[in-house]
Amino acid sequence: MGLMDVKSILKMADENRFAAAAIDVFDYQSAHWVVEAAEREKMPVLLMFYPDMSWFIPFSTMAAIAVDLARQAKVPVGVHLDHGKSYEIAVGGIAAGFPSIMYDGSARPFEENLSVTASVVKCAHLLGVDVEAELGTVGQGSRKEDFCNEELYTKPEMARDFVAGTGVDSLAVAIGNSHGHYVCEPHLDIRRLDEINKTIDTPLVLHGGSGIPAEQMIESVKYGINKVNIGTEFFEKCKNCIAAHMGEDGFVLEHYKEAGEEVIDFVRGRIARINPYHFSL
Repeated sequence: MGLMDVKSILKMADENRFAAAAIDVFDYQSAHWVVEAAEREKMPVLLMFYPDMSWFIPFSTMAAIAVDLARQAKVPVGVHLDHGKSYEIAVGGIAAGFPSIMYDGSARPFEENLSVTASVVKCAHLLGVDVEAELGTVGQGSRKEDFCNEELYTKPEMARDFVAGTGVDSLAVAIGNSHGHYVCEPHLDIRRLDEINKTIDTPLVLHGGSGIPAEQMIESVKYGINKVNIGTEFFEKCKNCIAAHMGEDGFVLEHYKEAGEEVIDFVRGRIARINPYHFSL
């Protein structure tokens, strides 16, 4: 087991009809809790790092921590750079040691997104690195118009052309999902997801996993989602658990165990939610 390339984990997910939980971590402890949760569930997991967190911990440091934890894990663990919004950031992730990266050109015109993504893929694949891309608008849950406007959703025929023109290893889609907190309950377009899944033979990724109702999450997995990103909920769970166990003398090391058990239970629940057919290693 241990460190495994993301492409292989997503293939395993597709063949066994579950989705891999991809958690945005930010230090050793948060990454350790995620791996511990996956080991207890006997399921693969992905450790992700969001580039905007580099003010807190450098790319190369987080990559080294995540890769080291993955190598020691008792279950398959992938390591992935989330949302590289420029060629430089995405390719910089390769240099920093990430074995899988995302180039997110979804805010650019289709042809530009395709062209830059293809360039990232060409560079990454030469070095044995997997690439995730995004097509459609996965905006912010704080703006209802970002996830309720079907014109912003991924179109199956465009997904077909995009995958053929880039060679990406996985594709993040917009089907009524957004990042962060939702101002109202999202309603995933499962029919559209099914059409995309039937149009392309590429693992599909659902961003904005925090706040999507459980029953919709399960349906998304049944109709083609192989990877679910979770960031906002995880960050808040870590913050709240640490705060709850902070004593009068402040936060000291012994509080990590108590806080960690709660975070581990949370991650286990999210892993189980996107494993509707109860696969285990």
